[in-house]
Amino acid sequence: MESTLSIDQLRTFIEIAKVGSYTRAAENLFRTQPALSMQMKKLEEQIGTRVFMRDGKQVAVTEAGQVLLNYAQRILSLNEQALSKLAAVETEGSVKIGVLEEVTLGPLVDLLTKFGRLCTKIRLELLVATSSELTQLIENNKIYLAIANTAHSTAPACSLWTEEYVWATNPASHLHLEDPIPLVMDPLTVACQLRDDSLRELDEIGRKWTVAFSSVSLTAMQAAVTAGLGIGILARSALVPEMSVLTVEDGFPVIEDANIGLLRAADANTPAVDCLADFLITHLKS
Repeated sequence: MESTLSIDQLRTFIEIAKVGSYTRAAENLFRTQPALSMQMKKLEEQIGTRVFMRDGKQVAVTEAGQVLLNYAQRILSLNEQALSKLAAVETEGSVKIGVLEEVTLGPLVDLLTKFGRLCTKIRLELLVATSSELTQLIENNKIYLAIANTAHSTAPACSLWTEEYVWATNPASHLHLEDPIPLVMDPLTVACQLRDDSLRELDEIGRKWTVAFSSVSLTAMQAAVTAGLGIGILARSALVPEMSVLTVEDGFPVIEDANIGLLRAADANTPAVDCLADFLITHLKS
């Protein structure tokens, strides 16, 4: 048995074990399925035993695979910690970063807290705004980084994940049966493109609508939908338990997904910006 395990092979092994599928793991890692299969073949040859077994269309770790998985997760965690600390601990500066309000509902706040503890010499200034506002700030070099929809930005961007948007309603209100349909709208939703496309599709299928509530605040929109004031276009990640999703079967068109990415201002070329950008891409890129 060779004495050194490959970090890249372990990373692939962990992803396959997590999703239970070579195909899905390949998509998540932006690799081809044959490349992943070859990596796992080499890994199994190196350790002298199988790490996966087939269960229909899914794969599951073997007993030996489970032992390796426990160590692999620790190895990658230590590897990440070592590289991050060595590269970032001495970096100094300040970074202005803007984010969508929806993003603050996820792991971002915890990630920024973790970054602050890791890079104690970098000062962060966080701004919460809409995608259209963040795009303008980036293009005018008012902020250095932004996590926002990339649809209308000319700034360099790294795709992080795809955000699904849906028609959200209070199921007890039966608002989807009303004519016209009362809507809860963000007047600046994704630079208006997502909103306009969705309303155009309602028009095309002959569904009349009216704006019952308008706000740029996600919290206000969530409250309005929950209270039954109207039907809202919300990110699926922003739904609360009191809401349900309206689909084609309910007479509502499918809303196009939004590509959420990390935007970077043209003048943002400092080591501190590089450090934060690399950290966010590493932890948020799906």
